[in-house]
Amino acid sequence: MISNEQRAHEIAIALMAKTADPKQPIEAYHDYINYLLPILKEIDKDFPMGIKEHLE
Repeated sequence: MISNEQRAHEIAIALMAKTADPKQPIEAYHDYINYLLPILKEIDKDFPMGIKEHLE
């Protein structure tokens, strides 16, 4: 099972991948957090027990 945190991390990284400036790591970190937290809150609300990868 992928945790909600891991799923939110992957989505946040994908969203900011093209816009992050590697020369501005602090700004990039702030952008990452600004993407991550709302995504994580929404995923936690929708999937309180996590998301299963393969249903058997």
